[in-house]
Amino acid sequence: MKYSLSWSDRAKRELKLSSSVGGRIYDKVESIADDPYHTAERCEGYPYYHQRIGAYRAILKIDDSAMLITVVKVGPRKKVYNR
Repeated sequence: MKYSLSWSDRAKRELKLSSSVGGRIYDKVESIADDPYHTAERCEGYPYYHQRIGAYRAILKIDDSAMLITVVKVGPRKKVYNR
């Protein structure tokens, strides 16, 4: 079964980095909707997962009971893990 995707307001703003990077990030997150656990890795000490997209990361919250993936945050690898 395919998971639904939801984007937080913050992730939507951050997705507008540039048309090429934003498009790559959007396409990659869309592609994991069938099986998010296949490529997404758990963030240590947090209830979130992260998806690698080149030098960028997408922080994801996966809800199995609702079959929903929420994209919480998107950004460059060095900055995305900062609170």
